[in-house]
Formats: sequence, structure tokens, C-alpha cells
Amino acid sequence: MQALSPDPRSRPSSALAFAASLPEIGAPRDAGLAAAGAPPNRDTRWWLAGTAIAAVVGALAVASSFFVSSDARTLTERDTIVLADFENTTGEPVFDGALKVALAVALEQSPFLKVFPDERARETLRLMEQSPEDRVTRSIARDIARRERLKALIAGSIATLGRNYVLSLEAVNVETGDVMAREQVEAAGKEQVLTSLGAATSRLREKLGESLGSIQKFDVPLPKATTPSLEALHAYSLALSEGREVPRLEAIRHLKRAIELDSTFAMAHALLSGVYANTGQSALAPAFSRRAFDLRDRVSERERFFISWRYYRDAIQDWETALELARSWTATYPREAFAFNSFGSAFLRLGQFEQSVKAFREATQLDPKFIPAYSNLAASLLALNRFDEARAILRQAADGHLDFIGARRLSYLLAFVQGDSAMMARDLESSVGVRETNAAYGWQGHSSAFAGRIRTAHEQFRRGIQMSLQGNFQEVAAQLTMEDAETHASVGQCAEARSEVASGLELSRDNLTLERASRVLALCGSGNEALSLSSELAKQFPNATQTIRVSSPVTAAALAIERGEPVRGLEQFEPVKPYDRTPSSEFWPVYLRGQAYVQLKDGGAAGAEFQSILDRRGEVPASVLYPLAYLGLARAALLVNNPEKARSAYEAFLALWRDADPDLRPLKDARLEHSRLR
Repeated sequence: MQALSPDPRSRPSSALAFAASLPEIGAPRDAGLAAAGAPPNRDTRWWLAGTAIAAVVGALAVASSFFVSSDARTLTERDTIVLADFENTTGEPVFDGALKVALAVALEQSPFLKVFPDERARETLRLMEQSPEDRVTRSIARDIARRERLKALIAGSIATLGRNYVLSLEAVNVETGDVMAREQVEAAGKEQVLTSLGAATSRLREKLGESLGSIQKFDVPLPKATTPSLEALHAYSLALSEGREVPRLEAIRHLKRAIELDSTFAMAHALLSGVYANTGQSALAPAFSRRAFDLRDRVSERERFFISWRYYRDAIQDWETALELARSWTATYPREAFAFNSFGSAFLRLGQFEQSVKAFREATQLDPKFIPAYSNLAASLLALNRFDEARAILRQAADGHLDFIGARRLSYLLAFVQGDSAMMARDLESSVGVRETNAAYGWQGHSSAFAGRIRTAHEQFRRGIQMSLQGNFQEVAAQLTMEDAETHASVGQCAEARSEVASGLELSRDNLTLERASRVLALCGSGNEALSLSSELAKQFPNATQTIRVSSPVTAAALAIERGEPVRGLEQFEPVKPYDRTPSSEFWPVYLRGQAYVQLKDGGAAGAEFQSILDRRGEVPASVLYPLAYLGLARAALLVNNPEKARSAYEAFLALWRDADPDLRPLKDARLEHSRLR
């Protein structure tokens, strides 16, 4: 019987199509039916179709077991599956993309099953010399799986059956083509499609080898785990097609549309927070991550981890809590590359670089095409001064055609450390433009400031600010303005620094801008303004690790040292010591402690602080404090009556600043002090 065909594509697509396939019924038979109270002749076929539909649907369920290959084997915890696009014969575009995303969410609830990322599948299509925009049919999915050495694929279809919908799922052994498991279910209307798909997926998980206990623990109904709105899910699927692993600007409009259609769509809020945070729009991210966190009880366990991660990362910026969350995430989903990347990111933000290396390496092994893990691994190795290893990781990523701005930034910094100006130029050129955030001009500005070319750095920062504003990246423009201000403050050009702080605060008052602004004003002796900004920060981000543990104490200490109160400054620094190596500290706690010890005439302690900066170049490779640490080391050596060490340190500083602006106060002082030694 055609309705029971093992291939869903050969079955009737609707009740009418099924009825039309029935043979004509002769008059004698009609007469008998009429005598028994059956409908008249002209409706007989439709009456039979109606009574047969229930039987067919029931038979389909039986057939789903009958037609499964007898030698089909279940999956193991080491296997990965790829999803084909749903075959949609309903003529309703809302199902396109949405059902595949829903199926992925339902399957990814499971710690047992690992789904091959759709972005990876699209990349594989490119390698197969096919358009990444092509539909991933069952046949193409099988080709992808073979190329990637995956064991199984899952193909789904949806068709109409009268007013209802029939959903079919088939897990297929890639090598043999045998059906490993099949599920079919009928949904009584569009509103029930997601619920029915979720139920069918749960049964499929069991057939594929997942334990019943695991399914019961990790099985949130799909409308709750995602959204009951198919239209919202469709918009969300369009955002994912723009790149979930490395969220892109193009995804924003689709995510906003999904939220308009369903304001309680938790994952749409969380992903939008991630897009904003990863594209430099940090002031916009917290509201969406907070909203997602408020809705976290509506989602699956896996999605809850992602939402909580974005909350602790983007909204409250509590990296200690984020670390423990990520630790639990990796324990619950030990095959999740994103979880290990998050684990490593928390270690990295806390300055625990060795631990971050381990987590990032695990992420790259779990998913060799997961782009962020490579740049984060390179960042950790760079911070440990393992420059050659960091370059090898970036080369490995490039060989795999894994490219995004985070990797280019690391490549630029490595090239700067290694004196490769050609590589620096290539990385910069590929990272600026109308559709970019243009934060890359900051890389260039810092490398110029490192060499004492402050006027050149200022022009480069200004160019980045103009380009950022042209692209409507207000926060990036504000942050570049503050970086320019801090560069001026570090060499004593406080009039310029104060002016830039005022300009930056007009653009944005996000936490990154406020933190740097408060430090600049403290360095320049504007105590009341600096403390006011610190107070504003504490109110907005009372649990933020960087703000509470580092930024506010550094501002208070800098102000005390500027006022000639080194002992008070050192007291402020005491609780900061465990966070000295956090990347966002940017050497300031260590450098200012060195300055305080110089004021106290303690050359030994001062020298140890400055030497610490010189030993840890990779943590902030282009920091202007690195060459200035040589100047501090020279002065500390004089305090302990070591003129030879002082001479060597002065000469190292002057060599780094050989092309510096000639009117800089640190340069003039260094030349004078060095000449006295001679």
C-alpha cells in the first residue's frame, strides 16, 4: 500500500491525495453500503479515506519499526550526527529552517548525542565545491557525513494530512544507508507541530541508544525550550544561518524580529546579547542577557548553561561565578566545545593562563573547526610568552580556513612582538573598513605609543574613532577615545587626556569606558571626578570582577600616589595582587606599585615590580608601560646603587624610544639621567 511506503517521499502528501488514489467503487458495492447506512456514491471515496486516515497513521507507527533495518546499530557517546534540512511539502515557508533548528535544540538537550554544527556543515559544502547556501538534502548530508567521518545523519520531513501535519524523522547509517531508527507523528494543527516534533525526538533518542534516565532528565518540551511561535523560530533560524559560533552583525535584525514575535524567547535574547558583546557593542548586551536570565526556567538544561554564561559574562561580569558555571557545564556536557571554550575564557579573564590553555585545547579537540577556541588558545599562549606556539595555533586555524577578527588581532600582536611589519599591515588591512567595528585602529595606536610616537598614535586613534562612528559603533568609538586619553596620561600629557575623557564620556558610559576614564583622571590628579566615576561604576556593576577587584582600587591607589601618598597607595593595592595578571589590568597595578616604591626610595621592591612587567611582555604586548618599565627599573637600580644595571635599563628604554616624539617628558628625563651616569 503506498501510504505505508518506507520512503516518506512516496507517500500521499495529504488526505485528498490519498483519497484520489483509491479505486472507483462500483454501483453494487455502493448499494450495499447505502443499505447499511453508508454515505451516497459521490462521497463514498472520501468517506473511506476519512475512516482510513486513522488506520494509516496508526499503521505508520507500526511501519516505523517494521521498516528499520534489522542490523541497524545504536550510537555511542563517541559518535556525531549531522542533520539534513527538513523536506517541507506543506507549501508553508514558516517551517523552512525552523524545524531543523527545533530538532537540533531537542537533540542537543542530550549529553549523549552530539550534533554536527550547521555552520560546519556549510563550510564542508564549500570544501565540496558546492554553495553553502544549498539545501542540505539527505543525499548531501550523507556526503558531508562521509567526508567528516560521522556515523549517522537524521533527515526529517513534514507533510499535510487533511488539516493535520505528519512529521517523520529517520536516523540513517552513513556507510550502509540503513535506517537505524524512525519516528513518525501526527500534529493536530500548526500549533502542535513543535510539541509533536519534540515527542518524536525523545523517542528517537531512546532508539539511538540514550538511556531512559538521561532522556527523562534532559527533555524539556520544545515550545518551552525554544518558543511556541513558529514565526519567531523561523526568524531565529535565519540568525543562526548568519553564524552562531561567531555571531555576526547580520544576525541582529533576525534576532530582534524573533523577540518582537515572542518577547519570552529566551535564547533569542541570549544570542543577541552575545552578538552585541562580540562586536564591541558592550553597552547594549547587558539588557538582553538579563532578560534571557529571567526566562531561564523555560529552557533546556543545555540552553540554560548558555544563557547563564551570557548573563555572568555580559550583564554582571562576575568571572569567578562564571568560572564555576563553566566548570559545571563541562561536567554535564563533556562533548560541548562551546562549554570548554567558556571554561577557558573564565580562566583567561582571571589571569590563570595555564589552566585556560588546557580548556582551550580540549575545545579544539572536541571541535577542530570551532574558531573562537583557536584565538583564545593563542591569546593564552601569548600571555605565557610562548610566542612560537601561539603563532603555530594561528597558522593551524588559517590552514583550516578559520578566520575572524579575534584571530587577526592576535596575529597582529604576535607580529608586533616579533617585528614582522608586513604581517601587521596585512592583519590591519583585513580588519578595518565600513562594515567593521574598526577597533583595529586601536592596535595600531598602541603599537605607535609603545615606541613613543604619541602624536602618530593620536592620529591613528582618531581615525578609528571616525570610522567607528561612521559604522554606528558608539561604544567602540568611546573606548578608542579613552585608550587615546590613557596614552597621553601615561606620558604626562594631562590636558589632552582630560579633553579626550570628556569626549569619550559623551559617546558612552559603558563600564569599559568608565573604568579607563576614572584611571586617567586619577593619573592626572582630578580626584573628585575620578572617584565620582568609580562610584558610578560600583553602582552599575556591583559584582563585576574587573570593576570591584581591579579598576576601583587602582583608581584610588593612582590618586594617592599622584598626591604623594605612596603608603596609602600600596595599601589600596594589597587586595588587587591576586588579579595582577588579568588581561584587563594591563600592567597598571604592577607599574603603579613600582612608582610608589620609588617614592619611598625602596629600590629593591620597585625594581622587582618593574622587572615583573618586563618578564611578562606577552600579557599586554603593545602596552606603553612596557618601555616605561625600563625607565622605572633604571631609577630603581640607582636607588640601590647599581649604576651598571641602571645604565643598561636606560639604554634599553632609549632604544625602544629612538623614534619617539622629542618633546615627551619621560624621554627628556631619561636622556638627562642617563647622561649623568656617563
